[in-house]
Amino acid sequence: MKKFISLFRALIKNWFRSKSGVFFSFLFPVMLLLIFSTVFGGQESVEYTLHVQNNDLVERYEFSLDQNYTRYLENGTVHEEMREAFEEKDHTISPDASMSKTGDKSWEINDNDRWYGLEENETKIDVYTLGDQVTCLSENFTKGLRKTETLDIVTLDRDVNVTEYFEDDTSFGESRRALIISRGFQEKALDKSMELRMKVIQDTMDRIGDQYDMNESEEENFTERQEMVDRWANRTKTGESAEVLLLTSEGDQVAPIIEGTVYGVVNNFNQRMMGVEDSTVEVESESIGRKDLEGADYYLPGLIAAFIMTNGIIGVTGTISEYKRNGTLKRLISTPLTKANWIFANVAQQTVLAFLLTGVMVLLGVVVFGVQVYPNLYALGFIFVGAVAFCSVGIVLGGLIKDVEAANGAGNAIAFPMMFLSGAFWPLERMPSYMQSVAKVLPLYYFHRGLTEIMILQDPSGAVVPFLIISVFGVIFMILATKVTRWKDM
Repeated sequence: MKKFISLFRALIKNWFRSKSGVFFSFLFPVMLLLIFSTVFGGQESVEYTLHVQNNDLVERYEFSLDQNYTRYLENGTVHEEMREAFEEKDHTISPDASMSKTGDKSWEINDNDRWYGLEENETKIDVYTLGDQVTCLSENFTKGLRKTETLDIVTLDRDVNVTEYFEDDTSFGESRRALIISRGFQEKALDKSMELRMKVIQDTMDRIGDQYDMNESEEENFTERQEMVDRWANRTKTGESAEVLLLTSEGDQVAPIIEGTVYGVVNNFNQRMMGVEDSTVEVESESIGRKDLEGADYYLPGLIAAFIMTNGIIGVTGTISEYKRNGTLKRLISTPLTKANWIFANVAQQTVLAFLLTGVMVLLGVVVFGVQVYPNLYALGFIFVGAVAFCSVGIVLGGLIKDVEAANGAGNAIAFPMMFLSGAFWPLERMPSYMQSVAKVLPLYYFHRGLTEIMILQDPSGAVVPFLIISVFGVIFMILATKVTRWKDM
């Protein structure tokens, strides 16, 4: 027993003398806890900038033309007589201006940055220009975007070329996002909503006629009203849906979030336009587990598990390699120390370091982030099993690989991929399916899942399977450690 205690104390002292050992065992995990909890674990909602350009302006009446000018309304270039009539009203139209038909009795003239709308009446042609105010519906749509917790809306002037605006300012990087509300948004939205409402009325009346029995008088009266609705529907103006153009960069990783948020606002806007106030389906959400947890609470079990693993594999392998390099191991072998003393002293050292690491991480989390999760007896027992299991892996590597540098490289090659592929730092669902399959064969996956079940979900029964897997894993590698550690030949 005295031999074991002496060797254990020597290993602990050697660890404290190693600056790199202290850094990677304690300071590095602490740094990651601070970074992950601060950057990714905040409870405040994250807002992403979206530039919005609203080109849907209220049309303003300017003047009227005599009905005789109707014969000059045609697609293509603006007729000379029409241009002269505009000049008489102090509105100059260039020879390059174009005219196009937009409705049964509506036309528009596009002259570079100027726009004119023409509406035929029985006695005259009314001419409109665009005012300075945006339409009511387009403004309400923009307000809907502002109400989301995801978007930070920045308004762009209508005379700004969006593409050039982003190209001239390189500070945007890949975060070039803009939503353009086109001219005619309100008119198209109103026309389309009326068209769809009439279709809903027709469909509703068809369903009523199919599902309800009527006597002859009721059926005649119903048919008459149904025909009247059909006549109204035929008179309803049909056209294109109102459109908004969402521009994003191909390399923008936030683009799917922006797109999903905009689609949500559009769907809500469409329902309002259809007069839908109530929902046929409502979603209620409840949290499973504790509701008072912060972001740091969720990162804590994964970070504890990950660095107990790295300390066990990289730390023990590095210690054995260092002892081989400086001749310490040969001097220990020449003493009365046994192989069992060597193995169990390393296991005891890693167990103590695992509990110290857990205490430091929890204490830091409480002081800095106010975490609410603490390791109970179940968690401490699981931490002990994990420390023994991963320390055994380090002893096996140190015993199998004779070359010092190769042993260190093997420890790093095993520990670091496992640390990032096991889902200890982020949800496994974010990985591709094949990577999830890989993660579920890694022992660290079951180690951090078990700690999460105990510390976060407070369900020790959910950690039974992970506990058994890590225990079996530890027993296997402990047996291997005793086999590959040839005490007199090391």
